[in-house]
Amino acid sequence: MDLRQLRQFVAVAEERSFRRAAERLHVSQPPLSVAVQRLEADVGVMLLDRTRHHVRLTVAGEAFLREARRTLAHAQLSIEIAQRAAVGKLGTLRLSFVPSAALGVVPRLLRAFREDYPDVKLVLASDTSSQQKAALISGAMDVGIVVPPLHDAEDFRVDRFCEQELILAVPDSHPLASQTRVQLRDLASESFIGFPSREGPGFESVVMAACQDCGFVPNFVQVASEMQTILALVSSGLGIALVPEAMQAVKADHVAYLQVRRRNAAVKYSLVLAFSPSNTNPALDAFVSVAHRFSRQ
Repeated sequence: MDLRQLRQFVAVAEERSFRRAAERLHVSQPPLSVAVQRLEADVGVMLLDRTRHHVRLTVAGEAFLREARRTLAHAQLSIEIAQRAAVGKLGTLRLSFVPSAALGVVPRLLRAFREDYPDVKLVLASDTSSQQKAALISGAMDVGIVVPPLHDAEDFRVDRFCEQELILAVPDSHPLASQTRVQLRDLASESFIGFPSREGPGFESVVMAACQDCGFVPNFVQVASEMQTILALVSSGLGIALVPEAMQAVKADHVAYLQVRRRNAAVKYSLVLAFSPSNTNPALDAFVSVAHRFSRQ
């Protein structure tokens, strides 16, 4: 017994006619009649009551028809599931991202992805760039939204995603706290709280390069590997910090946020998509496609 035989039987049962069923299936009538007879032989009971004037279902045929329809529907569903999985519409995607992206760009990107791929399960992790790189190398994650560069990761594909702006966080008791904007060059004598280069070399290099471009090397008095810890240190009055603009969503006590300019231009850093080109997860291709469309918009 195969699906073709079931389709033939269902057509005859629904049409109550071998002639009409043959027309519906685009086959000739004699082979169709033989196929149904073979099906009855396989089942071991009569499914159809045939006369010269009518074709009727037996009691066994009525029961078999219900199950045949279910079997065909399930088979079609299996085909559709396989096809959807092949193009990334089903499955699991494991995504990591730098914590600051979770406050801004990631929620909007995930909404866009869910609109197109609602049945893909998302496994999310918020990590530093160094932790992301390790997870990508081990295969624990499919794709990361990271701050470049990723050193010693030549096997990764790195796609441009978007740029984010840096702002200045200062204690609310700081003389600058009453301002809305500050020039980076005016911060040369300040004490900075920074991000450790081993955890986020890309982010730290952006801060260093921007300050050096303005004629000074920042005096880092403290470092912390989490942005919220950095804000806590700012709140305590230990120093000031350049942080992602998205951190304004964190209402830290006794912290004021200011725009910061380098020669009247915003100080920005990049976010990129990093993943292995040998990763065959169809959901990854789907996610990268949506992310590229999202970044263009």
